[in-house]
Amino acid sequence: MQPRCRLRVPVGYPASIQSDIGTGEGVLLDLSPAGCRMRSDIALNAGTYLTLQIAVAQEPTPLAVEVSVVRWCKDGNFGVEFLRYSQGDRERVTNLVEPSPPTEIPAHLTHATSTLTAVGS
Repeated sequence: MQPRCRLRVPVGYPASIQSDIGTGEGVLLDLSPAGCRMRSDIALNAGTYLTLQIAVAQEPTPLAVEVSVVRWCKDGNFGVEFLRYSQGDRERVTNLVEPSPPTEIPAHLTHATSTLTAVGS
């Protein structure tokens, strides 16, 4: 197994799953632009291809991953690699998992100084 090239962010997003063996519901446990770790009510094996609809609380429409593949299964969890997104959804996932840029510190705070007092014996 190859080491992951991106960190995954812990999430708890519900998802609808479609595969050749059936449909079901699952929960994403962590997420990156390249994939996720999930738990589901359907038994999946490594190599199974999936279509996912991921419900994100702050998003008006579900994220759609048109083609993904199960890469590993262990202890009721499975790792999924995203292969093809619906248009624009890759950017939506990237925006969800990447930290927002730091906000600028107001100028009046950057010039604040502290006073140190030496304690003598």
